[in-house]
Amino acid sequence: DLVLVDDYASGRHARLFPQGTRWFLEDLGSTNGTYLARNKVTTPTRVPLGTPVRVGKTVIELRP
Repeated sequence: DLVLVDDYASGRHARLFPQGTRWFLEDLGSTNGTYLARNKVTTPTRVPLGTPVRVGKTVIELRP
């Protein structure tokens, strides 16, 4: 679990999960949406390393 101190992030906002050697991002029905780069995530989406993931106003990225 990753806990964000962000008024725009829900308690269960999104899920970041591995499948083999790849990572995927899924929005869990959040009010403010989850974004990969500038694109809203509506289905589980592969996350390339170094691509910004925005949850609320918080931006994170996966690095090798």
